[in-house]
Amino acid sequence: MEKTIFDKTPMILPKALTKQEIEAILAKANHDNNKHGRRNYLMLFTLWRTGMRVSDLVHLKKEDIKEDVIVIRCGKGKKDRVIPLSFDLRALLLTYADNMNKDVNVFNVSRRQVNNIIKRYAPGIHAHTFRHSFAVFYLKSGGNLRSLQLILGHSCLNVTEKYLILSGVDVKQDYDKIIW
Repeated sequence: MEKTIFDKTPMILPKALTKQEIEAILAKANHDNNKHGRRNYLMLFTLWRTGMRVSDLVHLKKEDIKEDVIVIRCGKGKKDRVIPLSFDLRALLLTYADNMNKDVNVFNVSRRQVNNIIKRYAPGIHAHTFRHSFAVFYLKSGGNLRSLQLILGHSCLNVTEKYLILSGVDVKQDYDKIIW
């Protein structure tokens, strides 16, 4: 008997949040009055708007924030890459890092601290969920798969392709819009 695509072992898909769910988490962080509330909000906002890994965030230096990109130096696999940077995020990052030396880590936190901060505002959510959510939102908004691969720093396109499946949850809704 011939095998079909339905015979494959199901792929475990990463969890991705909707834009509205991310915005609710960001709103909680933005309204936090503790002494690190501003920093916490900016870290989460940066993860959401860039899709960077936690290790990239932890090692982000002021000198890595350029006019329209963030330069990731020696990221996973010891590879450098650039991530597009919106004007509003750049302004927030540079304002936050205004009095810092250019070679100091902007947020001065560990990976564990980032994960604890996320748990504070979104119990059960992991830092990598922001990365998955970015990728799905990027594709749903019309972003190109190859560009997403470069932003995320994946060495193989097939690693990035899993986000097509996640972004395809609207396929049935789109199909139902067709008037036959």
